Amino acid sequence: MTATFRLDEDFEYFLEKFGEPTNQTQCSMETLKKYQGKLPSRLLEYWQEYGFCGFSDGLFWIVNPKDYEAILDEWLAPTDIPVNDTYHVFARNAFGDLFLWGEQTGYKYKIATSKGWILEREGDPLSEHNIRIEWFFGGQDIDLHEKKDEDANPLFEQCVKQFGALKADEMFSFVPSLITGGDATLENVNKVDIFVHLSLLAQFGEIEVLDKNALRKKAFGL
Repeated sequence: MTATFRLDEDFEYFLEKFGEPTNQTQCSMETLKKYQGKLPSRLLEYWQEYGFCGFSDGLFWIVNPKDYEAILDEWLAPTDIPVNDTYHVFARNAFGDLFLWGEQTGYKYKIATSKGWILEREGDPLSEHNIRIEWFFGGQDIDLHEKKDEDANPLFEQCVKQFGALKADEMFSFVPSLITGGDATLENVNKVDIFVHLSLLAQFGEIEVLDKNALRKKAFGL
């Protein structure tokens, strides 16, 4: 690990969009050692500098993968995702989407928990993991983590106004869930414990793994 943190352009751009971190929890040396050689060293440098924390009233979070190990197991167990890699949740958003980093394949999967979907990407070459984690944060945008209601109105700010900003173990969810046919309306939103709720969602119906083509077909029938 480096002694002096150097802010790269991508994370600087991320901070310009999402603001300074809040709800920061310091990352211990034990945690850094646990994930050294498994996750990009650049990500571990972010942990050292900022800790595990939220941004923009809890719209986006950098998380400790250890906290999500049990949840991740529940979501991956019913799938045919190859077991020749080990995946870790390294970030999540206010509506429970989980971002996974594979020790060999990098950012290959995102779990859209409200839909019951695991979205598959091409992944990243092992030799490029440090630069790809920088690109991941630089490529984030507020709108990417927003949820919209049935009339295409953004919900996050309305949720914060009604329920308050999120804590590290909280998320906004739809009750009844979208998986079971619930509607994306403010009236159906609640603030819930993220670990309890994601465990429940993992038990609803069949979890689908969708690559880019499968997602396009599901969305547009193409």
